[in-house]
Amino acid sequence: MRRVDSVDVLRALALIGMVICHYPIFLSSGEGRDAMAHFFANHLLGGDFAASWFVFLVGLSQVLSAKKRGPTQSKTAGRVIIRGMVIFVIGLLFLLVIQGYEELWDWDILAFIGATTIILLICRSAPSWLLLLSCCAVCLITPWFRSLVDLTPFYGGGFESVKWVSDFIPNFIFDPVKDYGGGKAALDNVLGFFLIGQFPLLPWIIFPLIGFVVGRKIAEDHFTSDSPLIIIIGIILSFMGLFTAYAGSIRSGPSVVNDYITPLSFYPSSFSMVIFLTGIVLILFTILWYIYDTDPDNTKEPGMFLTYCRQISKYSLTIICHSFCPVLYPFADHQGGNRNILFKRFSEYPDCFCAGRAFADHLLPFIETLGKAGGKYSFEWLLAKLLSIHRKGYLKC
Repeated sequence: MRRVDSVDVLRALALIGMVICHYPIFLSSGEGRDAMAHFFANHLLGGDFAASWFVFLVGLSQVLSAKKRGPTQSKTAGRVIIRGMVIFVIGLLFLLVIQGYEELWDWDILAFIGATTIILLICRSAPSWLLLLSCCAVCLITPWFRSLVDLTPFYGGGFESVKWVSDFIPNFIFDPVKDYGGGKAALDNVLGFFLIGQFPLLPWIIFPLIGFVVGRKIAEDHFTSDSPLIIIIGIILSFMGLFTAYAGSIRSGPSVVNDYITPLSFYPSSFSMVIFLTGIVLILFTILWYIYDTDPDNTKEPGMFLTYCRQISKYSLTIICHSFCPVLYPFADHQGGNRNILFKRFSEYPDCFCAGRAFADHLLPFIETLGKAGGKYSFEWLLAKLLSIHRKGYLKC
């Protein structure tokens, strides 16, 4: 298959969003949490959108990768299983090394990606209509399952309205009082993986499943003809998510995550947030497809933006891990909650400063260094080595 540039661009935008989100969390003074800049860094331009885009591409890329390689089903399955297991283990070990044992069972995005990579193997023989029906079922049953579990102790005892947004639309979007910190018992950690963690299978499995269906459309050369309908569906879902969030905001005593008419909430993802993010990713990917991939004979040299996007996409796993590394920043004041002492004098807009520093001083030089070294010793390099061992027959699946 030819290179799908819209995939590289969307993945790059997702990774940039994660960096914008993580750097302020780890480096800013935290004194500007009520400012507009914090909302843009932590929600609008950062984690809320970026995570859904990235896991959407997990499903889409698996379809395109399988078609590109074209081996037998058994060999492909073995390769995918090993890849998923390695990503899952890397996700857990990375949290253990970088943030300590108390953060190990947060069920962050890498563990979710690893598990989903293996789960999607089951989807290969399922028709697309069944996958979409499964997404609807997951979206509907998740609030009901959550109603059987008291989530508030896992998120600091409750939820609080995001300050800057609440000045305009009260109770429209909520954050937990504290981030999910894992459970005290083994059963709690199992529930965290399936239902109540940062990226649990329910409802996050929806995004890679939809990406899987979109990937099929691309692989079968049907996406361009179906894209007007996909745009319309995306607009409808986005409007439904925002309308549901607004309806939830004016309810008396709304449940943030256990009801269907709820405000927006990312941790854990509310019913309205899932619908809204699904619509946004369908709209954005279709627009990028029109910009970069509708002309199959496009032979123009890529510009600087597309070149960087391809490079960022190529080392996506390494960059995700790199975005967590500011917690080890040499100037970090670990006794002050891993806040960087250099930024404590920036009170109103510390998040913008940190996001700018992330690009200027860290992300772009880091990408250039990886490119010059040919990706050697990156996590992608490690995955390739392990998969080469599997091809030689030393690892059986």
